[in-house]
Amino acid sequence: MEDTQMDLIMGIGPKITLSPEVKKTLRVGTIKQIKEVGALYKDGLTRIKHAVVFQEGEELESTIDKWTEILNIIFIEGFAREEFEEYIPELLEESVDRFLFYKPGS
Repeated sequence: MEDTQMDLIMGIGPKITLSPEVKKTLRVGTIKQIKEVGALYKDGLTRIKHAVVFQEGEELESTIDKWTEILNIIFIEGFAREEFEEYIPELLEESVDRFLFYKPGS
């Protein structure tokens, strides 16, 4: 069996570069994980840049918590709240989009 096929079966997706020093492995999600992330995504998920510019206090913390929860699901290595401010927003958002909508071979 091919390595890529085995990775897919094991739920291991591609490595995503989040900064020059950090790469995380994107999970190939189960239906349950995709539903969990999809529910959080559809529940008014605010773009990261918009949140940090326009939100404050409890509203901002709630948005960051939601993003952290999603990122913790989609990365095999997990994702901690403390990591949130260290990475480029577009790369985090693209990782979520890839988890939800990417089709291997396309």
